[in-house]
Amino acid sequence: MIDPRTPVSPDDADPADALAARALARERGRAWEAGQTRSRLSRQAADVDGVAAWDQRRRSPGRDAGAGGADSADMDRGPGLPPGRDRPGPTRFDPRTGKQDLRRYAERHGWASKLAMASVAVRWREIVGEQIAEHAVIERFEPGRLTLRASSSAWAQQLRLLLPGIERQVEQALGRDGGAVEIRILGPAGPTWRHGRFGAARGGRGPRDTYG
Repeated sequence: MIDPRTPVSPDDADPADALAARALARERGRAWEAGQTRSRLSRQAADVDGVAAWDQRRRSPGRDAGAGGADSADMDRGPGLPPGRDRPGPTRFDPRTGKQDLRRYAERHGWASKLAMASVAVRWREIVGEQIAEHAVIERFEPGRLTLRASSSAWAQQLRLLLPGIERQVEQALGRDGGAVEIRILGPAGPTWRHGRFGAARGGRGPRDTYG
């Protein structure tokens, strides 16, 4: 232990610091007489990885990897310090991208499944390939349901045979936000010959797939 009463020789110090050295020696003597001594920090006060005791709370298990992490609003602050960065390490004030915030906002308002289905409509050709996208157009989409319009009756039948593979590709594209999807395939929208109040008689053939 260093005796704080040991004087600091003014001759050993810079002349400009002589006054400060004498004041320091005087205060050390007063502290020694009052029974105040300096003590070294025990190794037990630090964690095994060398983290000081006052920083252990910040790096406690579950703080970063669990609930909230650096986004937690109850991050410990230094005594008397305003909110902000006061120590090294990630804090909730660090700049970041808005992807996670937008995802949480969409989930909070129930938009996640709608946005996932909209992304499928945008990437339709990429998901199912050029050939299927050429003959199967998305006519309507909603959470958990997708309606396709085939280019012809033959392709409508072909799409129904390929339906399990299409459903699998769509579910993979949706990921965890979409879940199970029901795909409905409609035939081609043929022209109508109904004009005015009088159309085909009841029981008549009606419109056919003339152009399919």
